[in-house]
Amino acid sequence: MDQFARLGDWKKLTGLFEKKEHIVLGLMSGTSADGLDIAQVRFFWRKQLSFELMNAVSVSYEPTFREKIIKAYDKHSSNVEYVTLLNYEIARKHAEIVKSFDFYCDFVAYHGQTVWHAPAQGATLQLGEADVLAVELQKPIVHSFRTKDVALSGEGAPISAYFDWAFLIGSDASTAVLNIGGIANVTAIDAHGELIAFDTGPGNCLIDIVVRNFLNRNFDEGGSLSREGRVNDNLLERMLEHERKYIDRRPPKTTGREVYNISFLKEVGATKLLHPKDLLRTIVSFTALMVKENLAVHLPHVKRLFVTGGGAYNQTLVDELRKLGFEVKIPEKKLIDFREAMAIAFLGELFVRALAPSRIVTGARRNCVMGKLALPW
Repeated sequence: MDQFARLGDWKKLTGLFEKKEHIVLGLMSGTSADGLDIAQVRFFWRKQLSFELMNAVSVSYEPTFREKIIKAYDKHSSNVEYVTLLNYEIARKHAEIVKSFDFYCDFVAYHGQTVWHAPAQGATLQLGEADVLAVELQKPIVHSFRTKDVALSGEGAPISAYFDWAFLIGSDASTAVLNIGGIANVTAIDAHGELIAFDTGPGNCLIDIVVRNFLNRNFDEGGSLSREGRVNDNLLERMLEHERKYIDRRPPKTTGREVYNISFLKEVGATKLLHPKDLLRTIVSFTALMVKENLAVHLPHVKRLFVTGGGAYNQTLVDELRKLGFEVKIPEKKLIDFREAMAIAFLGELFVRALAPSRIVTGARRNCVMGKLALPW
């Protein structure tokens, strides 16, 4: 066996994973593709699992890099070569960002960048080659949290629901966590006391498309642009009717940018004749109403929304949710900004403990330990 060299130590690795306490770096880049969120989280097991958010940072992507990612969402502008090269480019960029902060960790929990999510066809794809991070950071990388769930006929989302259940809502059935990222998703307890989570529809994705394409801005900061527009009731009604089938569909269910994109806006006639700010205001109302309509059908007992994600900063959107009858709670800034990165760190912690969530929110055939392992050896 002289021609082989032993580079790894399985005993040392399992010893690392079996420690009572871990420091985990959770890395998240959402469908908005605006940057990388890093959460340094300490998990410790006493009578129950607790956590401490030690550090959290968000690094914005350069506009050209963001546009590269957005291009990959479009099957008409992307191809196999493009996706293959981007897979490694994203990982190198993420490794470069992480190394610039010198955060200690026992291991990294890495979500990667979702570019196509098609659970109905039994497929999902997150880019960001985990072996690049393992080599560059010299740490174990827990990654690919959605794929086994999809392999078990699950939706592969919303996987942050398990963090919400463990640490945010507990058994309070009147409160739901509403995360408004590129896509909006909700986590709650249903009328039978069971954990439920699903996508309600667009979050910031359609808002961002209108702002970028028609108002030459990057985003609707604080809801200041949409506040100047007026709702077009005819367009709003068309969009809701277009999505009625999705609203009525029973959870588990997910959606994504492959649905809510410029083609969607063209299909419902949203790009014709309207003043851009009126279009934007109507899209904001549509986004809020998709939350309301979904909850009215599937979670009518929910009265309070704990809002996280970038949409929590859009005051027009928040006001719209309040007008629809919800009590809206906005948490501290770090939880708004880094809930998903913390949730990914939590899934990494569950993986190294070989723990599967006891309640399934995705519709998978059975419980499973979510994730895979890339090693620096």
